[in-house]
Amino acid sequence: MSKENIKIVQNILKKQNKYDIAIKLENGYYKHERIDYYNSLVGVINIFVNPNYFLELINIDEENSKMLVDIFDGLVHEYSISHIKFSIDTNIEIENFDDVVYIFVDESGNMDFTSSGSKYFMFNFLIKKRPFSLHVPISNYRYTLLEKNLNPLKGNDRRLNIESFHACKDNKYIKEEIFNIISTFDENIVKAYSYILEKPKVNPTTREKDYKFYIDNLTFAIKKLLDILAIDKSFLIITDNLPIKKNEKYQVKALKEGVSEYIQENNLNIRYDIFHHCSASSVNLQIVDYISWAIYRKYEHGQDEFYEKIKKYLIKIDDMTKARKTNHYEIMTHQPIFQEKKSPLATC
Repeated sequence: MSKENIKIVQNILKKQNKYDIAIKLENGYYKHERIDYYNSLVGVINIFVNPNYFLELINIDEENSKMLVDIFDGLVHEYSISHIKFSIDTNIEIENFDDVVYIFVDESGNMDFTSSGSKYFMFNFLIKKRPFSLHVPISNYRYTLLEKNLNPLKGNDRRLNIESFHACKDNKYIKEEIFNIISTFDENIVKAYSYILEKPKVNPTTREKDYKFYIDNLTFAIKKLLDILAIDKSFLIITDNLPIKKNEKYQVKALKEGVSEYIQENNLNIRYDIFHHCSASSVNLQIVDYISWAIYRKYEHGQDEFYEKIKKYLIKIDDMTKARKTNHYEIMTHQPIFQEKKSPLATC
């Protein structure tokens, strides 16, 4: 019952918007211990947790500690619970990982430079190092959604067939849950960067050929990011698979040019690689998609509910056209909420 009760505790914590604590209890278990406290037997809950979370959990504040005591006291126990303590689960196999930086790339908006196109086009980047601690809770949530199909009381509900998460397609309940999970990242080890263009302010001479405009700006964006991070060690860049190989060629060309310029200017001897992966196979590509969507919604539609959940990770927003005064065309008043993701030259 120990692991099952942990699930109950996690659900209660989530209802109280304590996602950061709930996630750190994932796959944990506990033992109920009794101690003699001033000639009275009281219960102590010893929770065994992932070593990655141990130091954070033993330092939770008094309010959250009391909440855990109250929740565990509500479970069936022979003695009243006096306090909670945490121990390291030594049965967990610890990952071996080095200091490689991972950069995940996404983009939003489209390349339609007319009044019917999106107002903004942007490149967004997620920067992480291993271990990728939120892979498990995000994957577990996906399987939870699949398992709901087995609930006989939900027989008339729409069947959920969730292969991966995508902010443009997921319903509002799924979006809220994913953003709640993402918001529990440790902001000291997870970073994001956004490179934004307000399209009506872009000089028409620089966008006569959309593929050249795309290459030039992605080259500049990745170089600016590497400068901000002051990268001096090997790193990996991972993007979503592109359906049109010609467009993938443009993307690779842009990324390689930006990286090469950075390496040469800083006289570095480091290695890097670029991969194109299916987003369904990469939780991090799904996360950067969600972050990108939140930034796009704020700029394109003035809606910042979800942006507020991810803004703490942003090391910088480079609004490249913010200071420009000239609008070369007027954008439509009512933008479509979603843009179909077609290629790097026309994305959601």
